[in-house]
Amino acid sequence: MEVTIAIPIYKTTQSIFKLLNTIKKQSYQNFNILIIYKEWPGCEGTISKIKKYRDLRIEVLKQDQGYFEEALNMIYRKADGEIVIHTDDDAWISKNWVKDHVELHKKYKKVGMATGMVIEDIHPNGTPLPFFKKLINDSKWLMNKHTIIDKLIDDRFNGYGMYIGRSGMLVDTGKRYDMIKTLKQHGVNMSWKREALEGFKLPGFTRYGGGNEACAALETLNRGYIPIWFNGAQTFHPIHESLSRGTSVSTLPIGLTAERVLFSYYTSNVAGYNVDLDTLRLRNKLDILLASFISNSAKRSYRLGYEIANEAIEKSWSAKMVRKELIARLNE
Repeated sequence: MEVTIAIPIYKTTQSIFKLLNTIKKQSYQNFNILIIYKEWPGCEGTISKIKKYRDLRIEVLKQDQGYFEEALNMIYRKADGEIVIHTDDDAWISKNWVKDHVELHKKYKKVGMATGMVIEDIHPNGTPLPFFKKLINDSKWLMNKHTIIDKLIDDRFNGYGMYIGRSGMLVDTGKRYDMIKTLKQHGVNMSWKREALEGFKLPGFTRYGGGNEACAALETLNRGYIPIWFNGAQTFHPIHESLSRGTSVSTLPIGLTAERVLFSYYTSNVAGYNVDLDTLRLRNKLDILLASFISNSAKRSYRLGYEIANEAIEKSWSAKMVRKELIARLNE
């Protein structure tokens, strides 16, 4: 099977070359690489160095406008492999990474999207995090447990490790066993059958791309496929600050946290579900209460997300309007 490895990059440093060097060593070699980049000061040297990897089939495309959703839409449109595997420029991969994804899709015809193993409790140099720092990192998932107050919005999600609740938001059950159905997909280690997302386009309502994986996973489900999590295709993703992640819930970018709440807008106005605004408000109160024990930044993040989500759902805002309002309020 022909594979496309898709990598969006922005303000990348030496990490992209560590990733490319691990891609060179893959046991499965029938792949091409698609890199989407958006200009940043001094990027010419990085792009020039990437193009010197003559032993890899690399296509480099420039993203002229937009944010992360627009970069992903270029990938959905341009990637031509039967299987597309997405990763980040600050990760590195195991020798059988491509092979594991390909064999999974060959074996399970109904799997449309799959996330493999992601090892995050490491420094960029590859050494394990101390226990205390690992504990802080793991604490960011505590904000995702709402199974008691937020039940399934759709019976199709019965048994899922992560599902969409009546609030329209994602609910993490904490289940992690092999081959579990889940909307919890990791962009750093995520593959899909091309036909499962062919023609799909994210609406452009975020700045950081929060929730994009779940949007795509839901699309594969609507097309008759299944999104899953499996124990294979090991990827290493070091803990460090970046445009789209923090080392704990207290250091997550304000906009990204707000966008997780804004997924309820996607559920309602794009996916067409009847979101229960009372449940959304209940989650609002609970999340803001929990966030108040973490940091003022986390508290502000959740409040901002809920304010925009409620108004956007009630007034049927366009995706463009949601993004405009999000950016304006982040800059206040």
